[in-house]
Amino acid sequence: MQNIVDNVYNELKAAVEQTADKPCAIAYSGGLDSSLLLALSGYRYIPYTLGFSDSRDIENVDDASTILKINPKIILLDEIDIEGYISQLLKIDPKITKMEMGYELVLFILMDFIPEKYVVTGQGADELFYGYRRFIDNPRLKNDTYINRLFNVTLPREKKMAEYYDKELITPYLSPGMLKIRHYITREDNIEGNRNKLILREIAAKTSLPEEIYNRSKTAAQYGSGINKYLLRQSDKIFRNE
Repeated sequence: MQNIVDNVYNELKAAVEQTADKPCAIAYSGGLDSSLLLALSGYRYIPYTLGFSDSRDIENVDDASTILKINPKIILLDEIDIEGYISQLLKIDPKITKMEMGYELVLFILMDFIPEKYVVTGQGADELFYGYRRFIDNPRLKNDTYINRLFNVTLPREKKMAEYYDKELITPYLSPGMLKIRHYITREDNIEGNRNKLILREIAAKTSLPEEIYNRSKTAAQYGSGINKYLLRQSDKIFRNE
């Protein structure tokens, strides 16, 4: 396993170093994926977090800011006209589903509050490193379908979302170098019992991230931000034609 850990570390580090001359923001949740990228950048990336004031992501980022001595920029959803963003996102992708709306809305709103041209995301970490809970619950489940959907549906949509704000997304977990070694990133090296993303957790420890950061359990963006609760209340009005 050590070889693949070293290879992933080297490719991630190289991808982050390629952004050295760019003014970069990072979509930050206080969890493993975004904290690792932030650490690999030497804390050069400017972290932005979006959520309702009582959401888990805001709580996690408050904790992370104390632990890592960083100063994330917080955008609270409490006073934001979310429906306006939903309408625009539906214009960008009329076929977007309820589930997709949840996590894409977080990124879409966040980009409106980011002045930097480049926005780094942790996209791809869950697919490549078996980060979804369903991979633990179903030992036979492969990640190929999820990776294919990522490239065929999610990334093209997010590219359009970024272009709407005249921004460019940077996805180090999906860099050309990472994709060259992705077939060596196995389930066995990433899942043990109820723990997943073991490769990334080992790299995070190597990067001197505190354990309370890299062992934090994952919460999907739509749940961590609290936006899923909002969408559940508004679902019938938003998705009349579904």
